[in-house]
Amino acid sequence: MHRLLVRPYVALVSWYFRRLKLPLSRLADLFRPKERFLLPSFASLEEFAGWLAAHTRWRPDPLAGAFDIFPSLEHLAWQLAHHGQAADDCDGLAYLAAQGALQFADAPDLIYVVTVVLDPTRLPLQQAAHVLCIFRHAGRWRVVSNSELYPQSYASFWRALTDNPHCQGHAVLFYELRDAQLRPAREPAA
Repeated sequence: MHRLLVRPYVALVSWYFRRLKLPLSRLADLFRPKERFLLPSFASLEEFAGWLAAHTRWRPDPLAGAFDIFPSLEHLAWQLAHHGQAADDCDGLAYLAAQGALQFADAPDLIYVVTVVLDPTRLPLQQAAHVLCIFRHAGRWRVVSNSELYPQSYASFWRALTDNPHCQGHAVLFYELRDAQLRPAREPAA
């Protein structure tokens, strides 16, 4: 992407993520099959990470990812019940990871579904926007990207956001925080 297009791109993408993504997600959900959502209990964070890796699969949203929406938990439950896996792109997988993190986070309000936009002049456009699950566990911040719980832990939320393997070395141009129920959230105190 040309450097002159970065600012309009970030403005458009951030506007979409803040204003349109959830209403469009709810609309699309009206037409998707659903089942009651209930995750199994896990003995440890590592057990949950193994389950997540085995029971999720990344796939792009419709229109090669241009129609970017969150799936409902009930639709993810339907996929798990009927296909043995939940298939979605990074936002759906981060949302699912946030539900599992509820069992292990230091507090429910320390779980975030984080949309991040990195510099698209230094990354392929489809990798510049990404959604992560970031949560505090045992006093340290952990990051889930797609189906992977990164092995690193971080002393601060900001370090977890900027130093994780996906974002490390790239300028963070925009980020938006949502809680485990996808409500807008504030950055945790340092």
